[in-house]
Amino acid sequence: MILARISRAIREQNWLAVAIEFVIVVAGVMLAFQFTAWNEQSQNAVRVEQALARLQLETEENIGALRQRIDANARRGADQQVMIAVAMRGHLEDGEAEAFERGVAQLMYFSRHPVRRSIYQALEQSGDLALIADRDLVIALNRYQASLAWIDNQHASFRRGLTTFTDTLAEFSFHEPTDDPTITRVRVDLERLAAEPRRTSALVQMARMHAIFGYYVIQLEAETVELCHRLADATGRPCAEERTP
Repeated sequence: MILARISRAIREQNWLAVAIEFVIVVAGVMLAFQFTAWNEQSQNAVRVEQALARLQLETEENIGALRQRIDANARRGADQQVMIAVAMRGHLEDGEAEAFERGVAQLMYFSRHPVRRSIYQALEQSGDLALIADRDLVIALNRYQASLAWIDNQHASFRRGLTTFTDTLAEFSFHEPTDDPTITRVRVDLERLAAEPRRTSALVQMARMHAIFGYYVIQLEAETVELCHRLADATGRPCAEERTP
């Protein structure tokens, strides 16, 4: 219709009509572009809102998992303190046997941090993270991911260090079956352990690695809480720090 009117106006040399029709066409195109841009911005805003809500939920679950790990590390650390004391003096005192054996048994179980990143990684792959306009929040997210990467590297390094003590540990400890076929009990030849200072030194070094990594987990919990409150500022929902995974 519009093209027909423009063609007729040109044939009639009605330049005012041509100009009016041209303005109508341009205005229509511009309005269409603006509506498309507005619609895209509206959809992106919804996607960002959903992404931040999912990230906050994952962060809350990670806080719960980290606090459980911190509690477990505290119990493990107490057993390992008993282990070191017994190894240094060379004999058990009343009530120390179970803690001593648990301390030795746990030395080679060196788990990484319990933080999950499935939501973050999914959002990163989908490109939704790139839609976040809050640059400070983006920086906070990137800084947190960098902290996780650093702790992962430390975990790998400590695991390699613990492996060097495996042979030393095997010289004075052995596993025996229990009523549960999936669980073994560690027995320790304390006399052989106390007879060689390098074995005691190995125990101390292994316990020290656990203690250092446990401190990293405590720091990570604090950073996770900080990130959760930063996300809460963006979503408008308070951070539920007690949420469990």
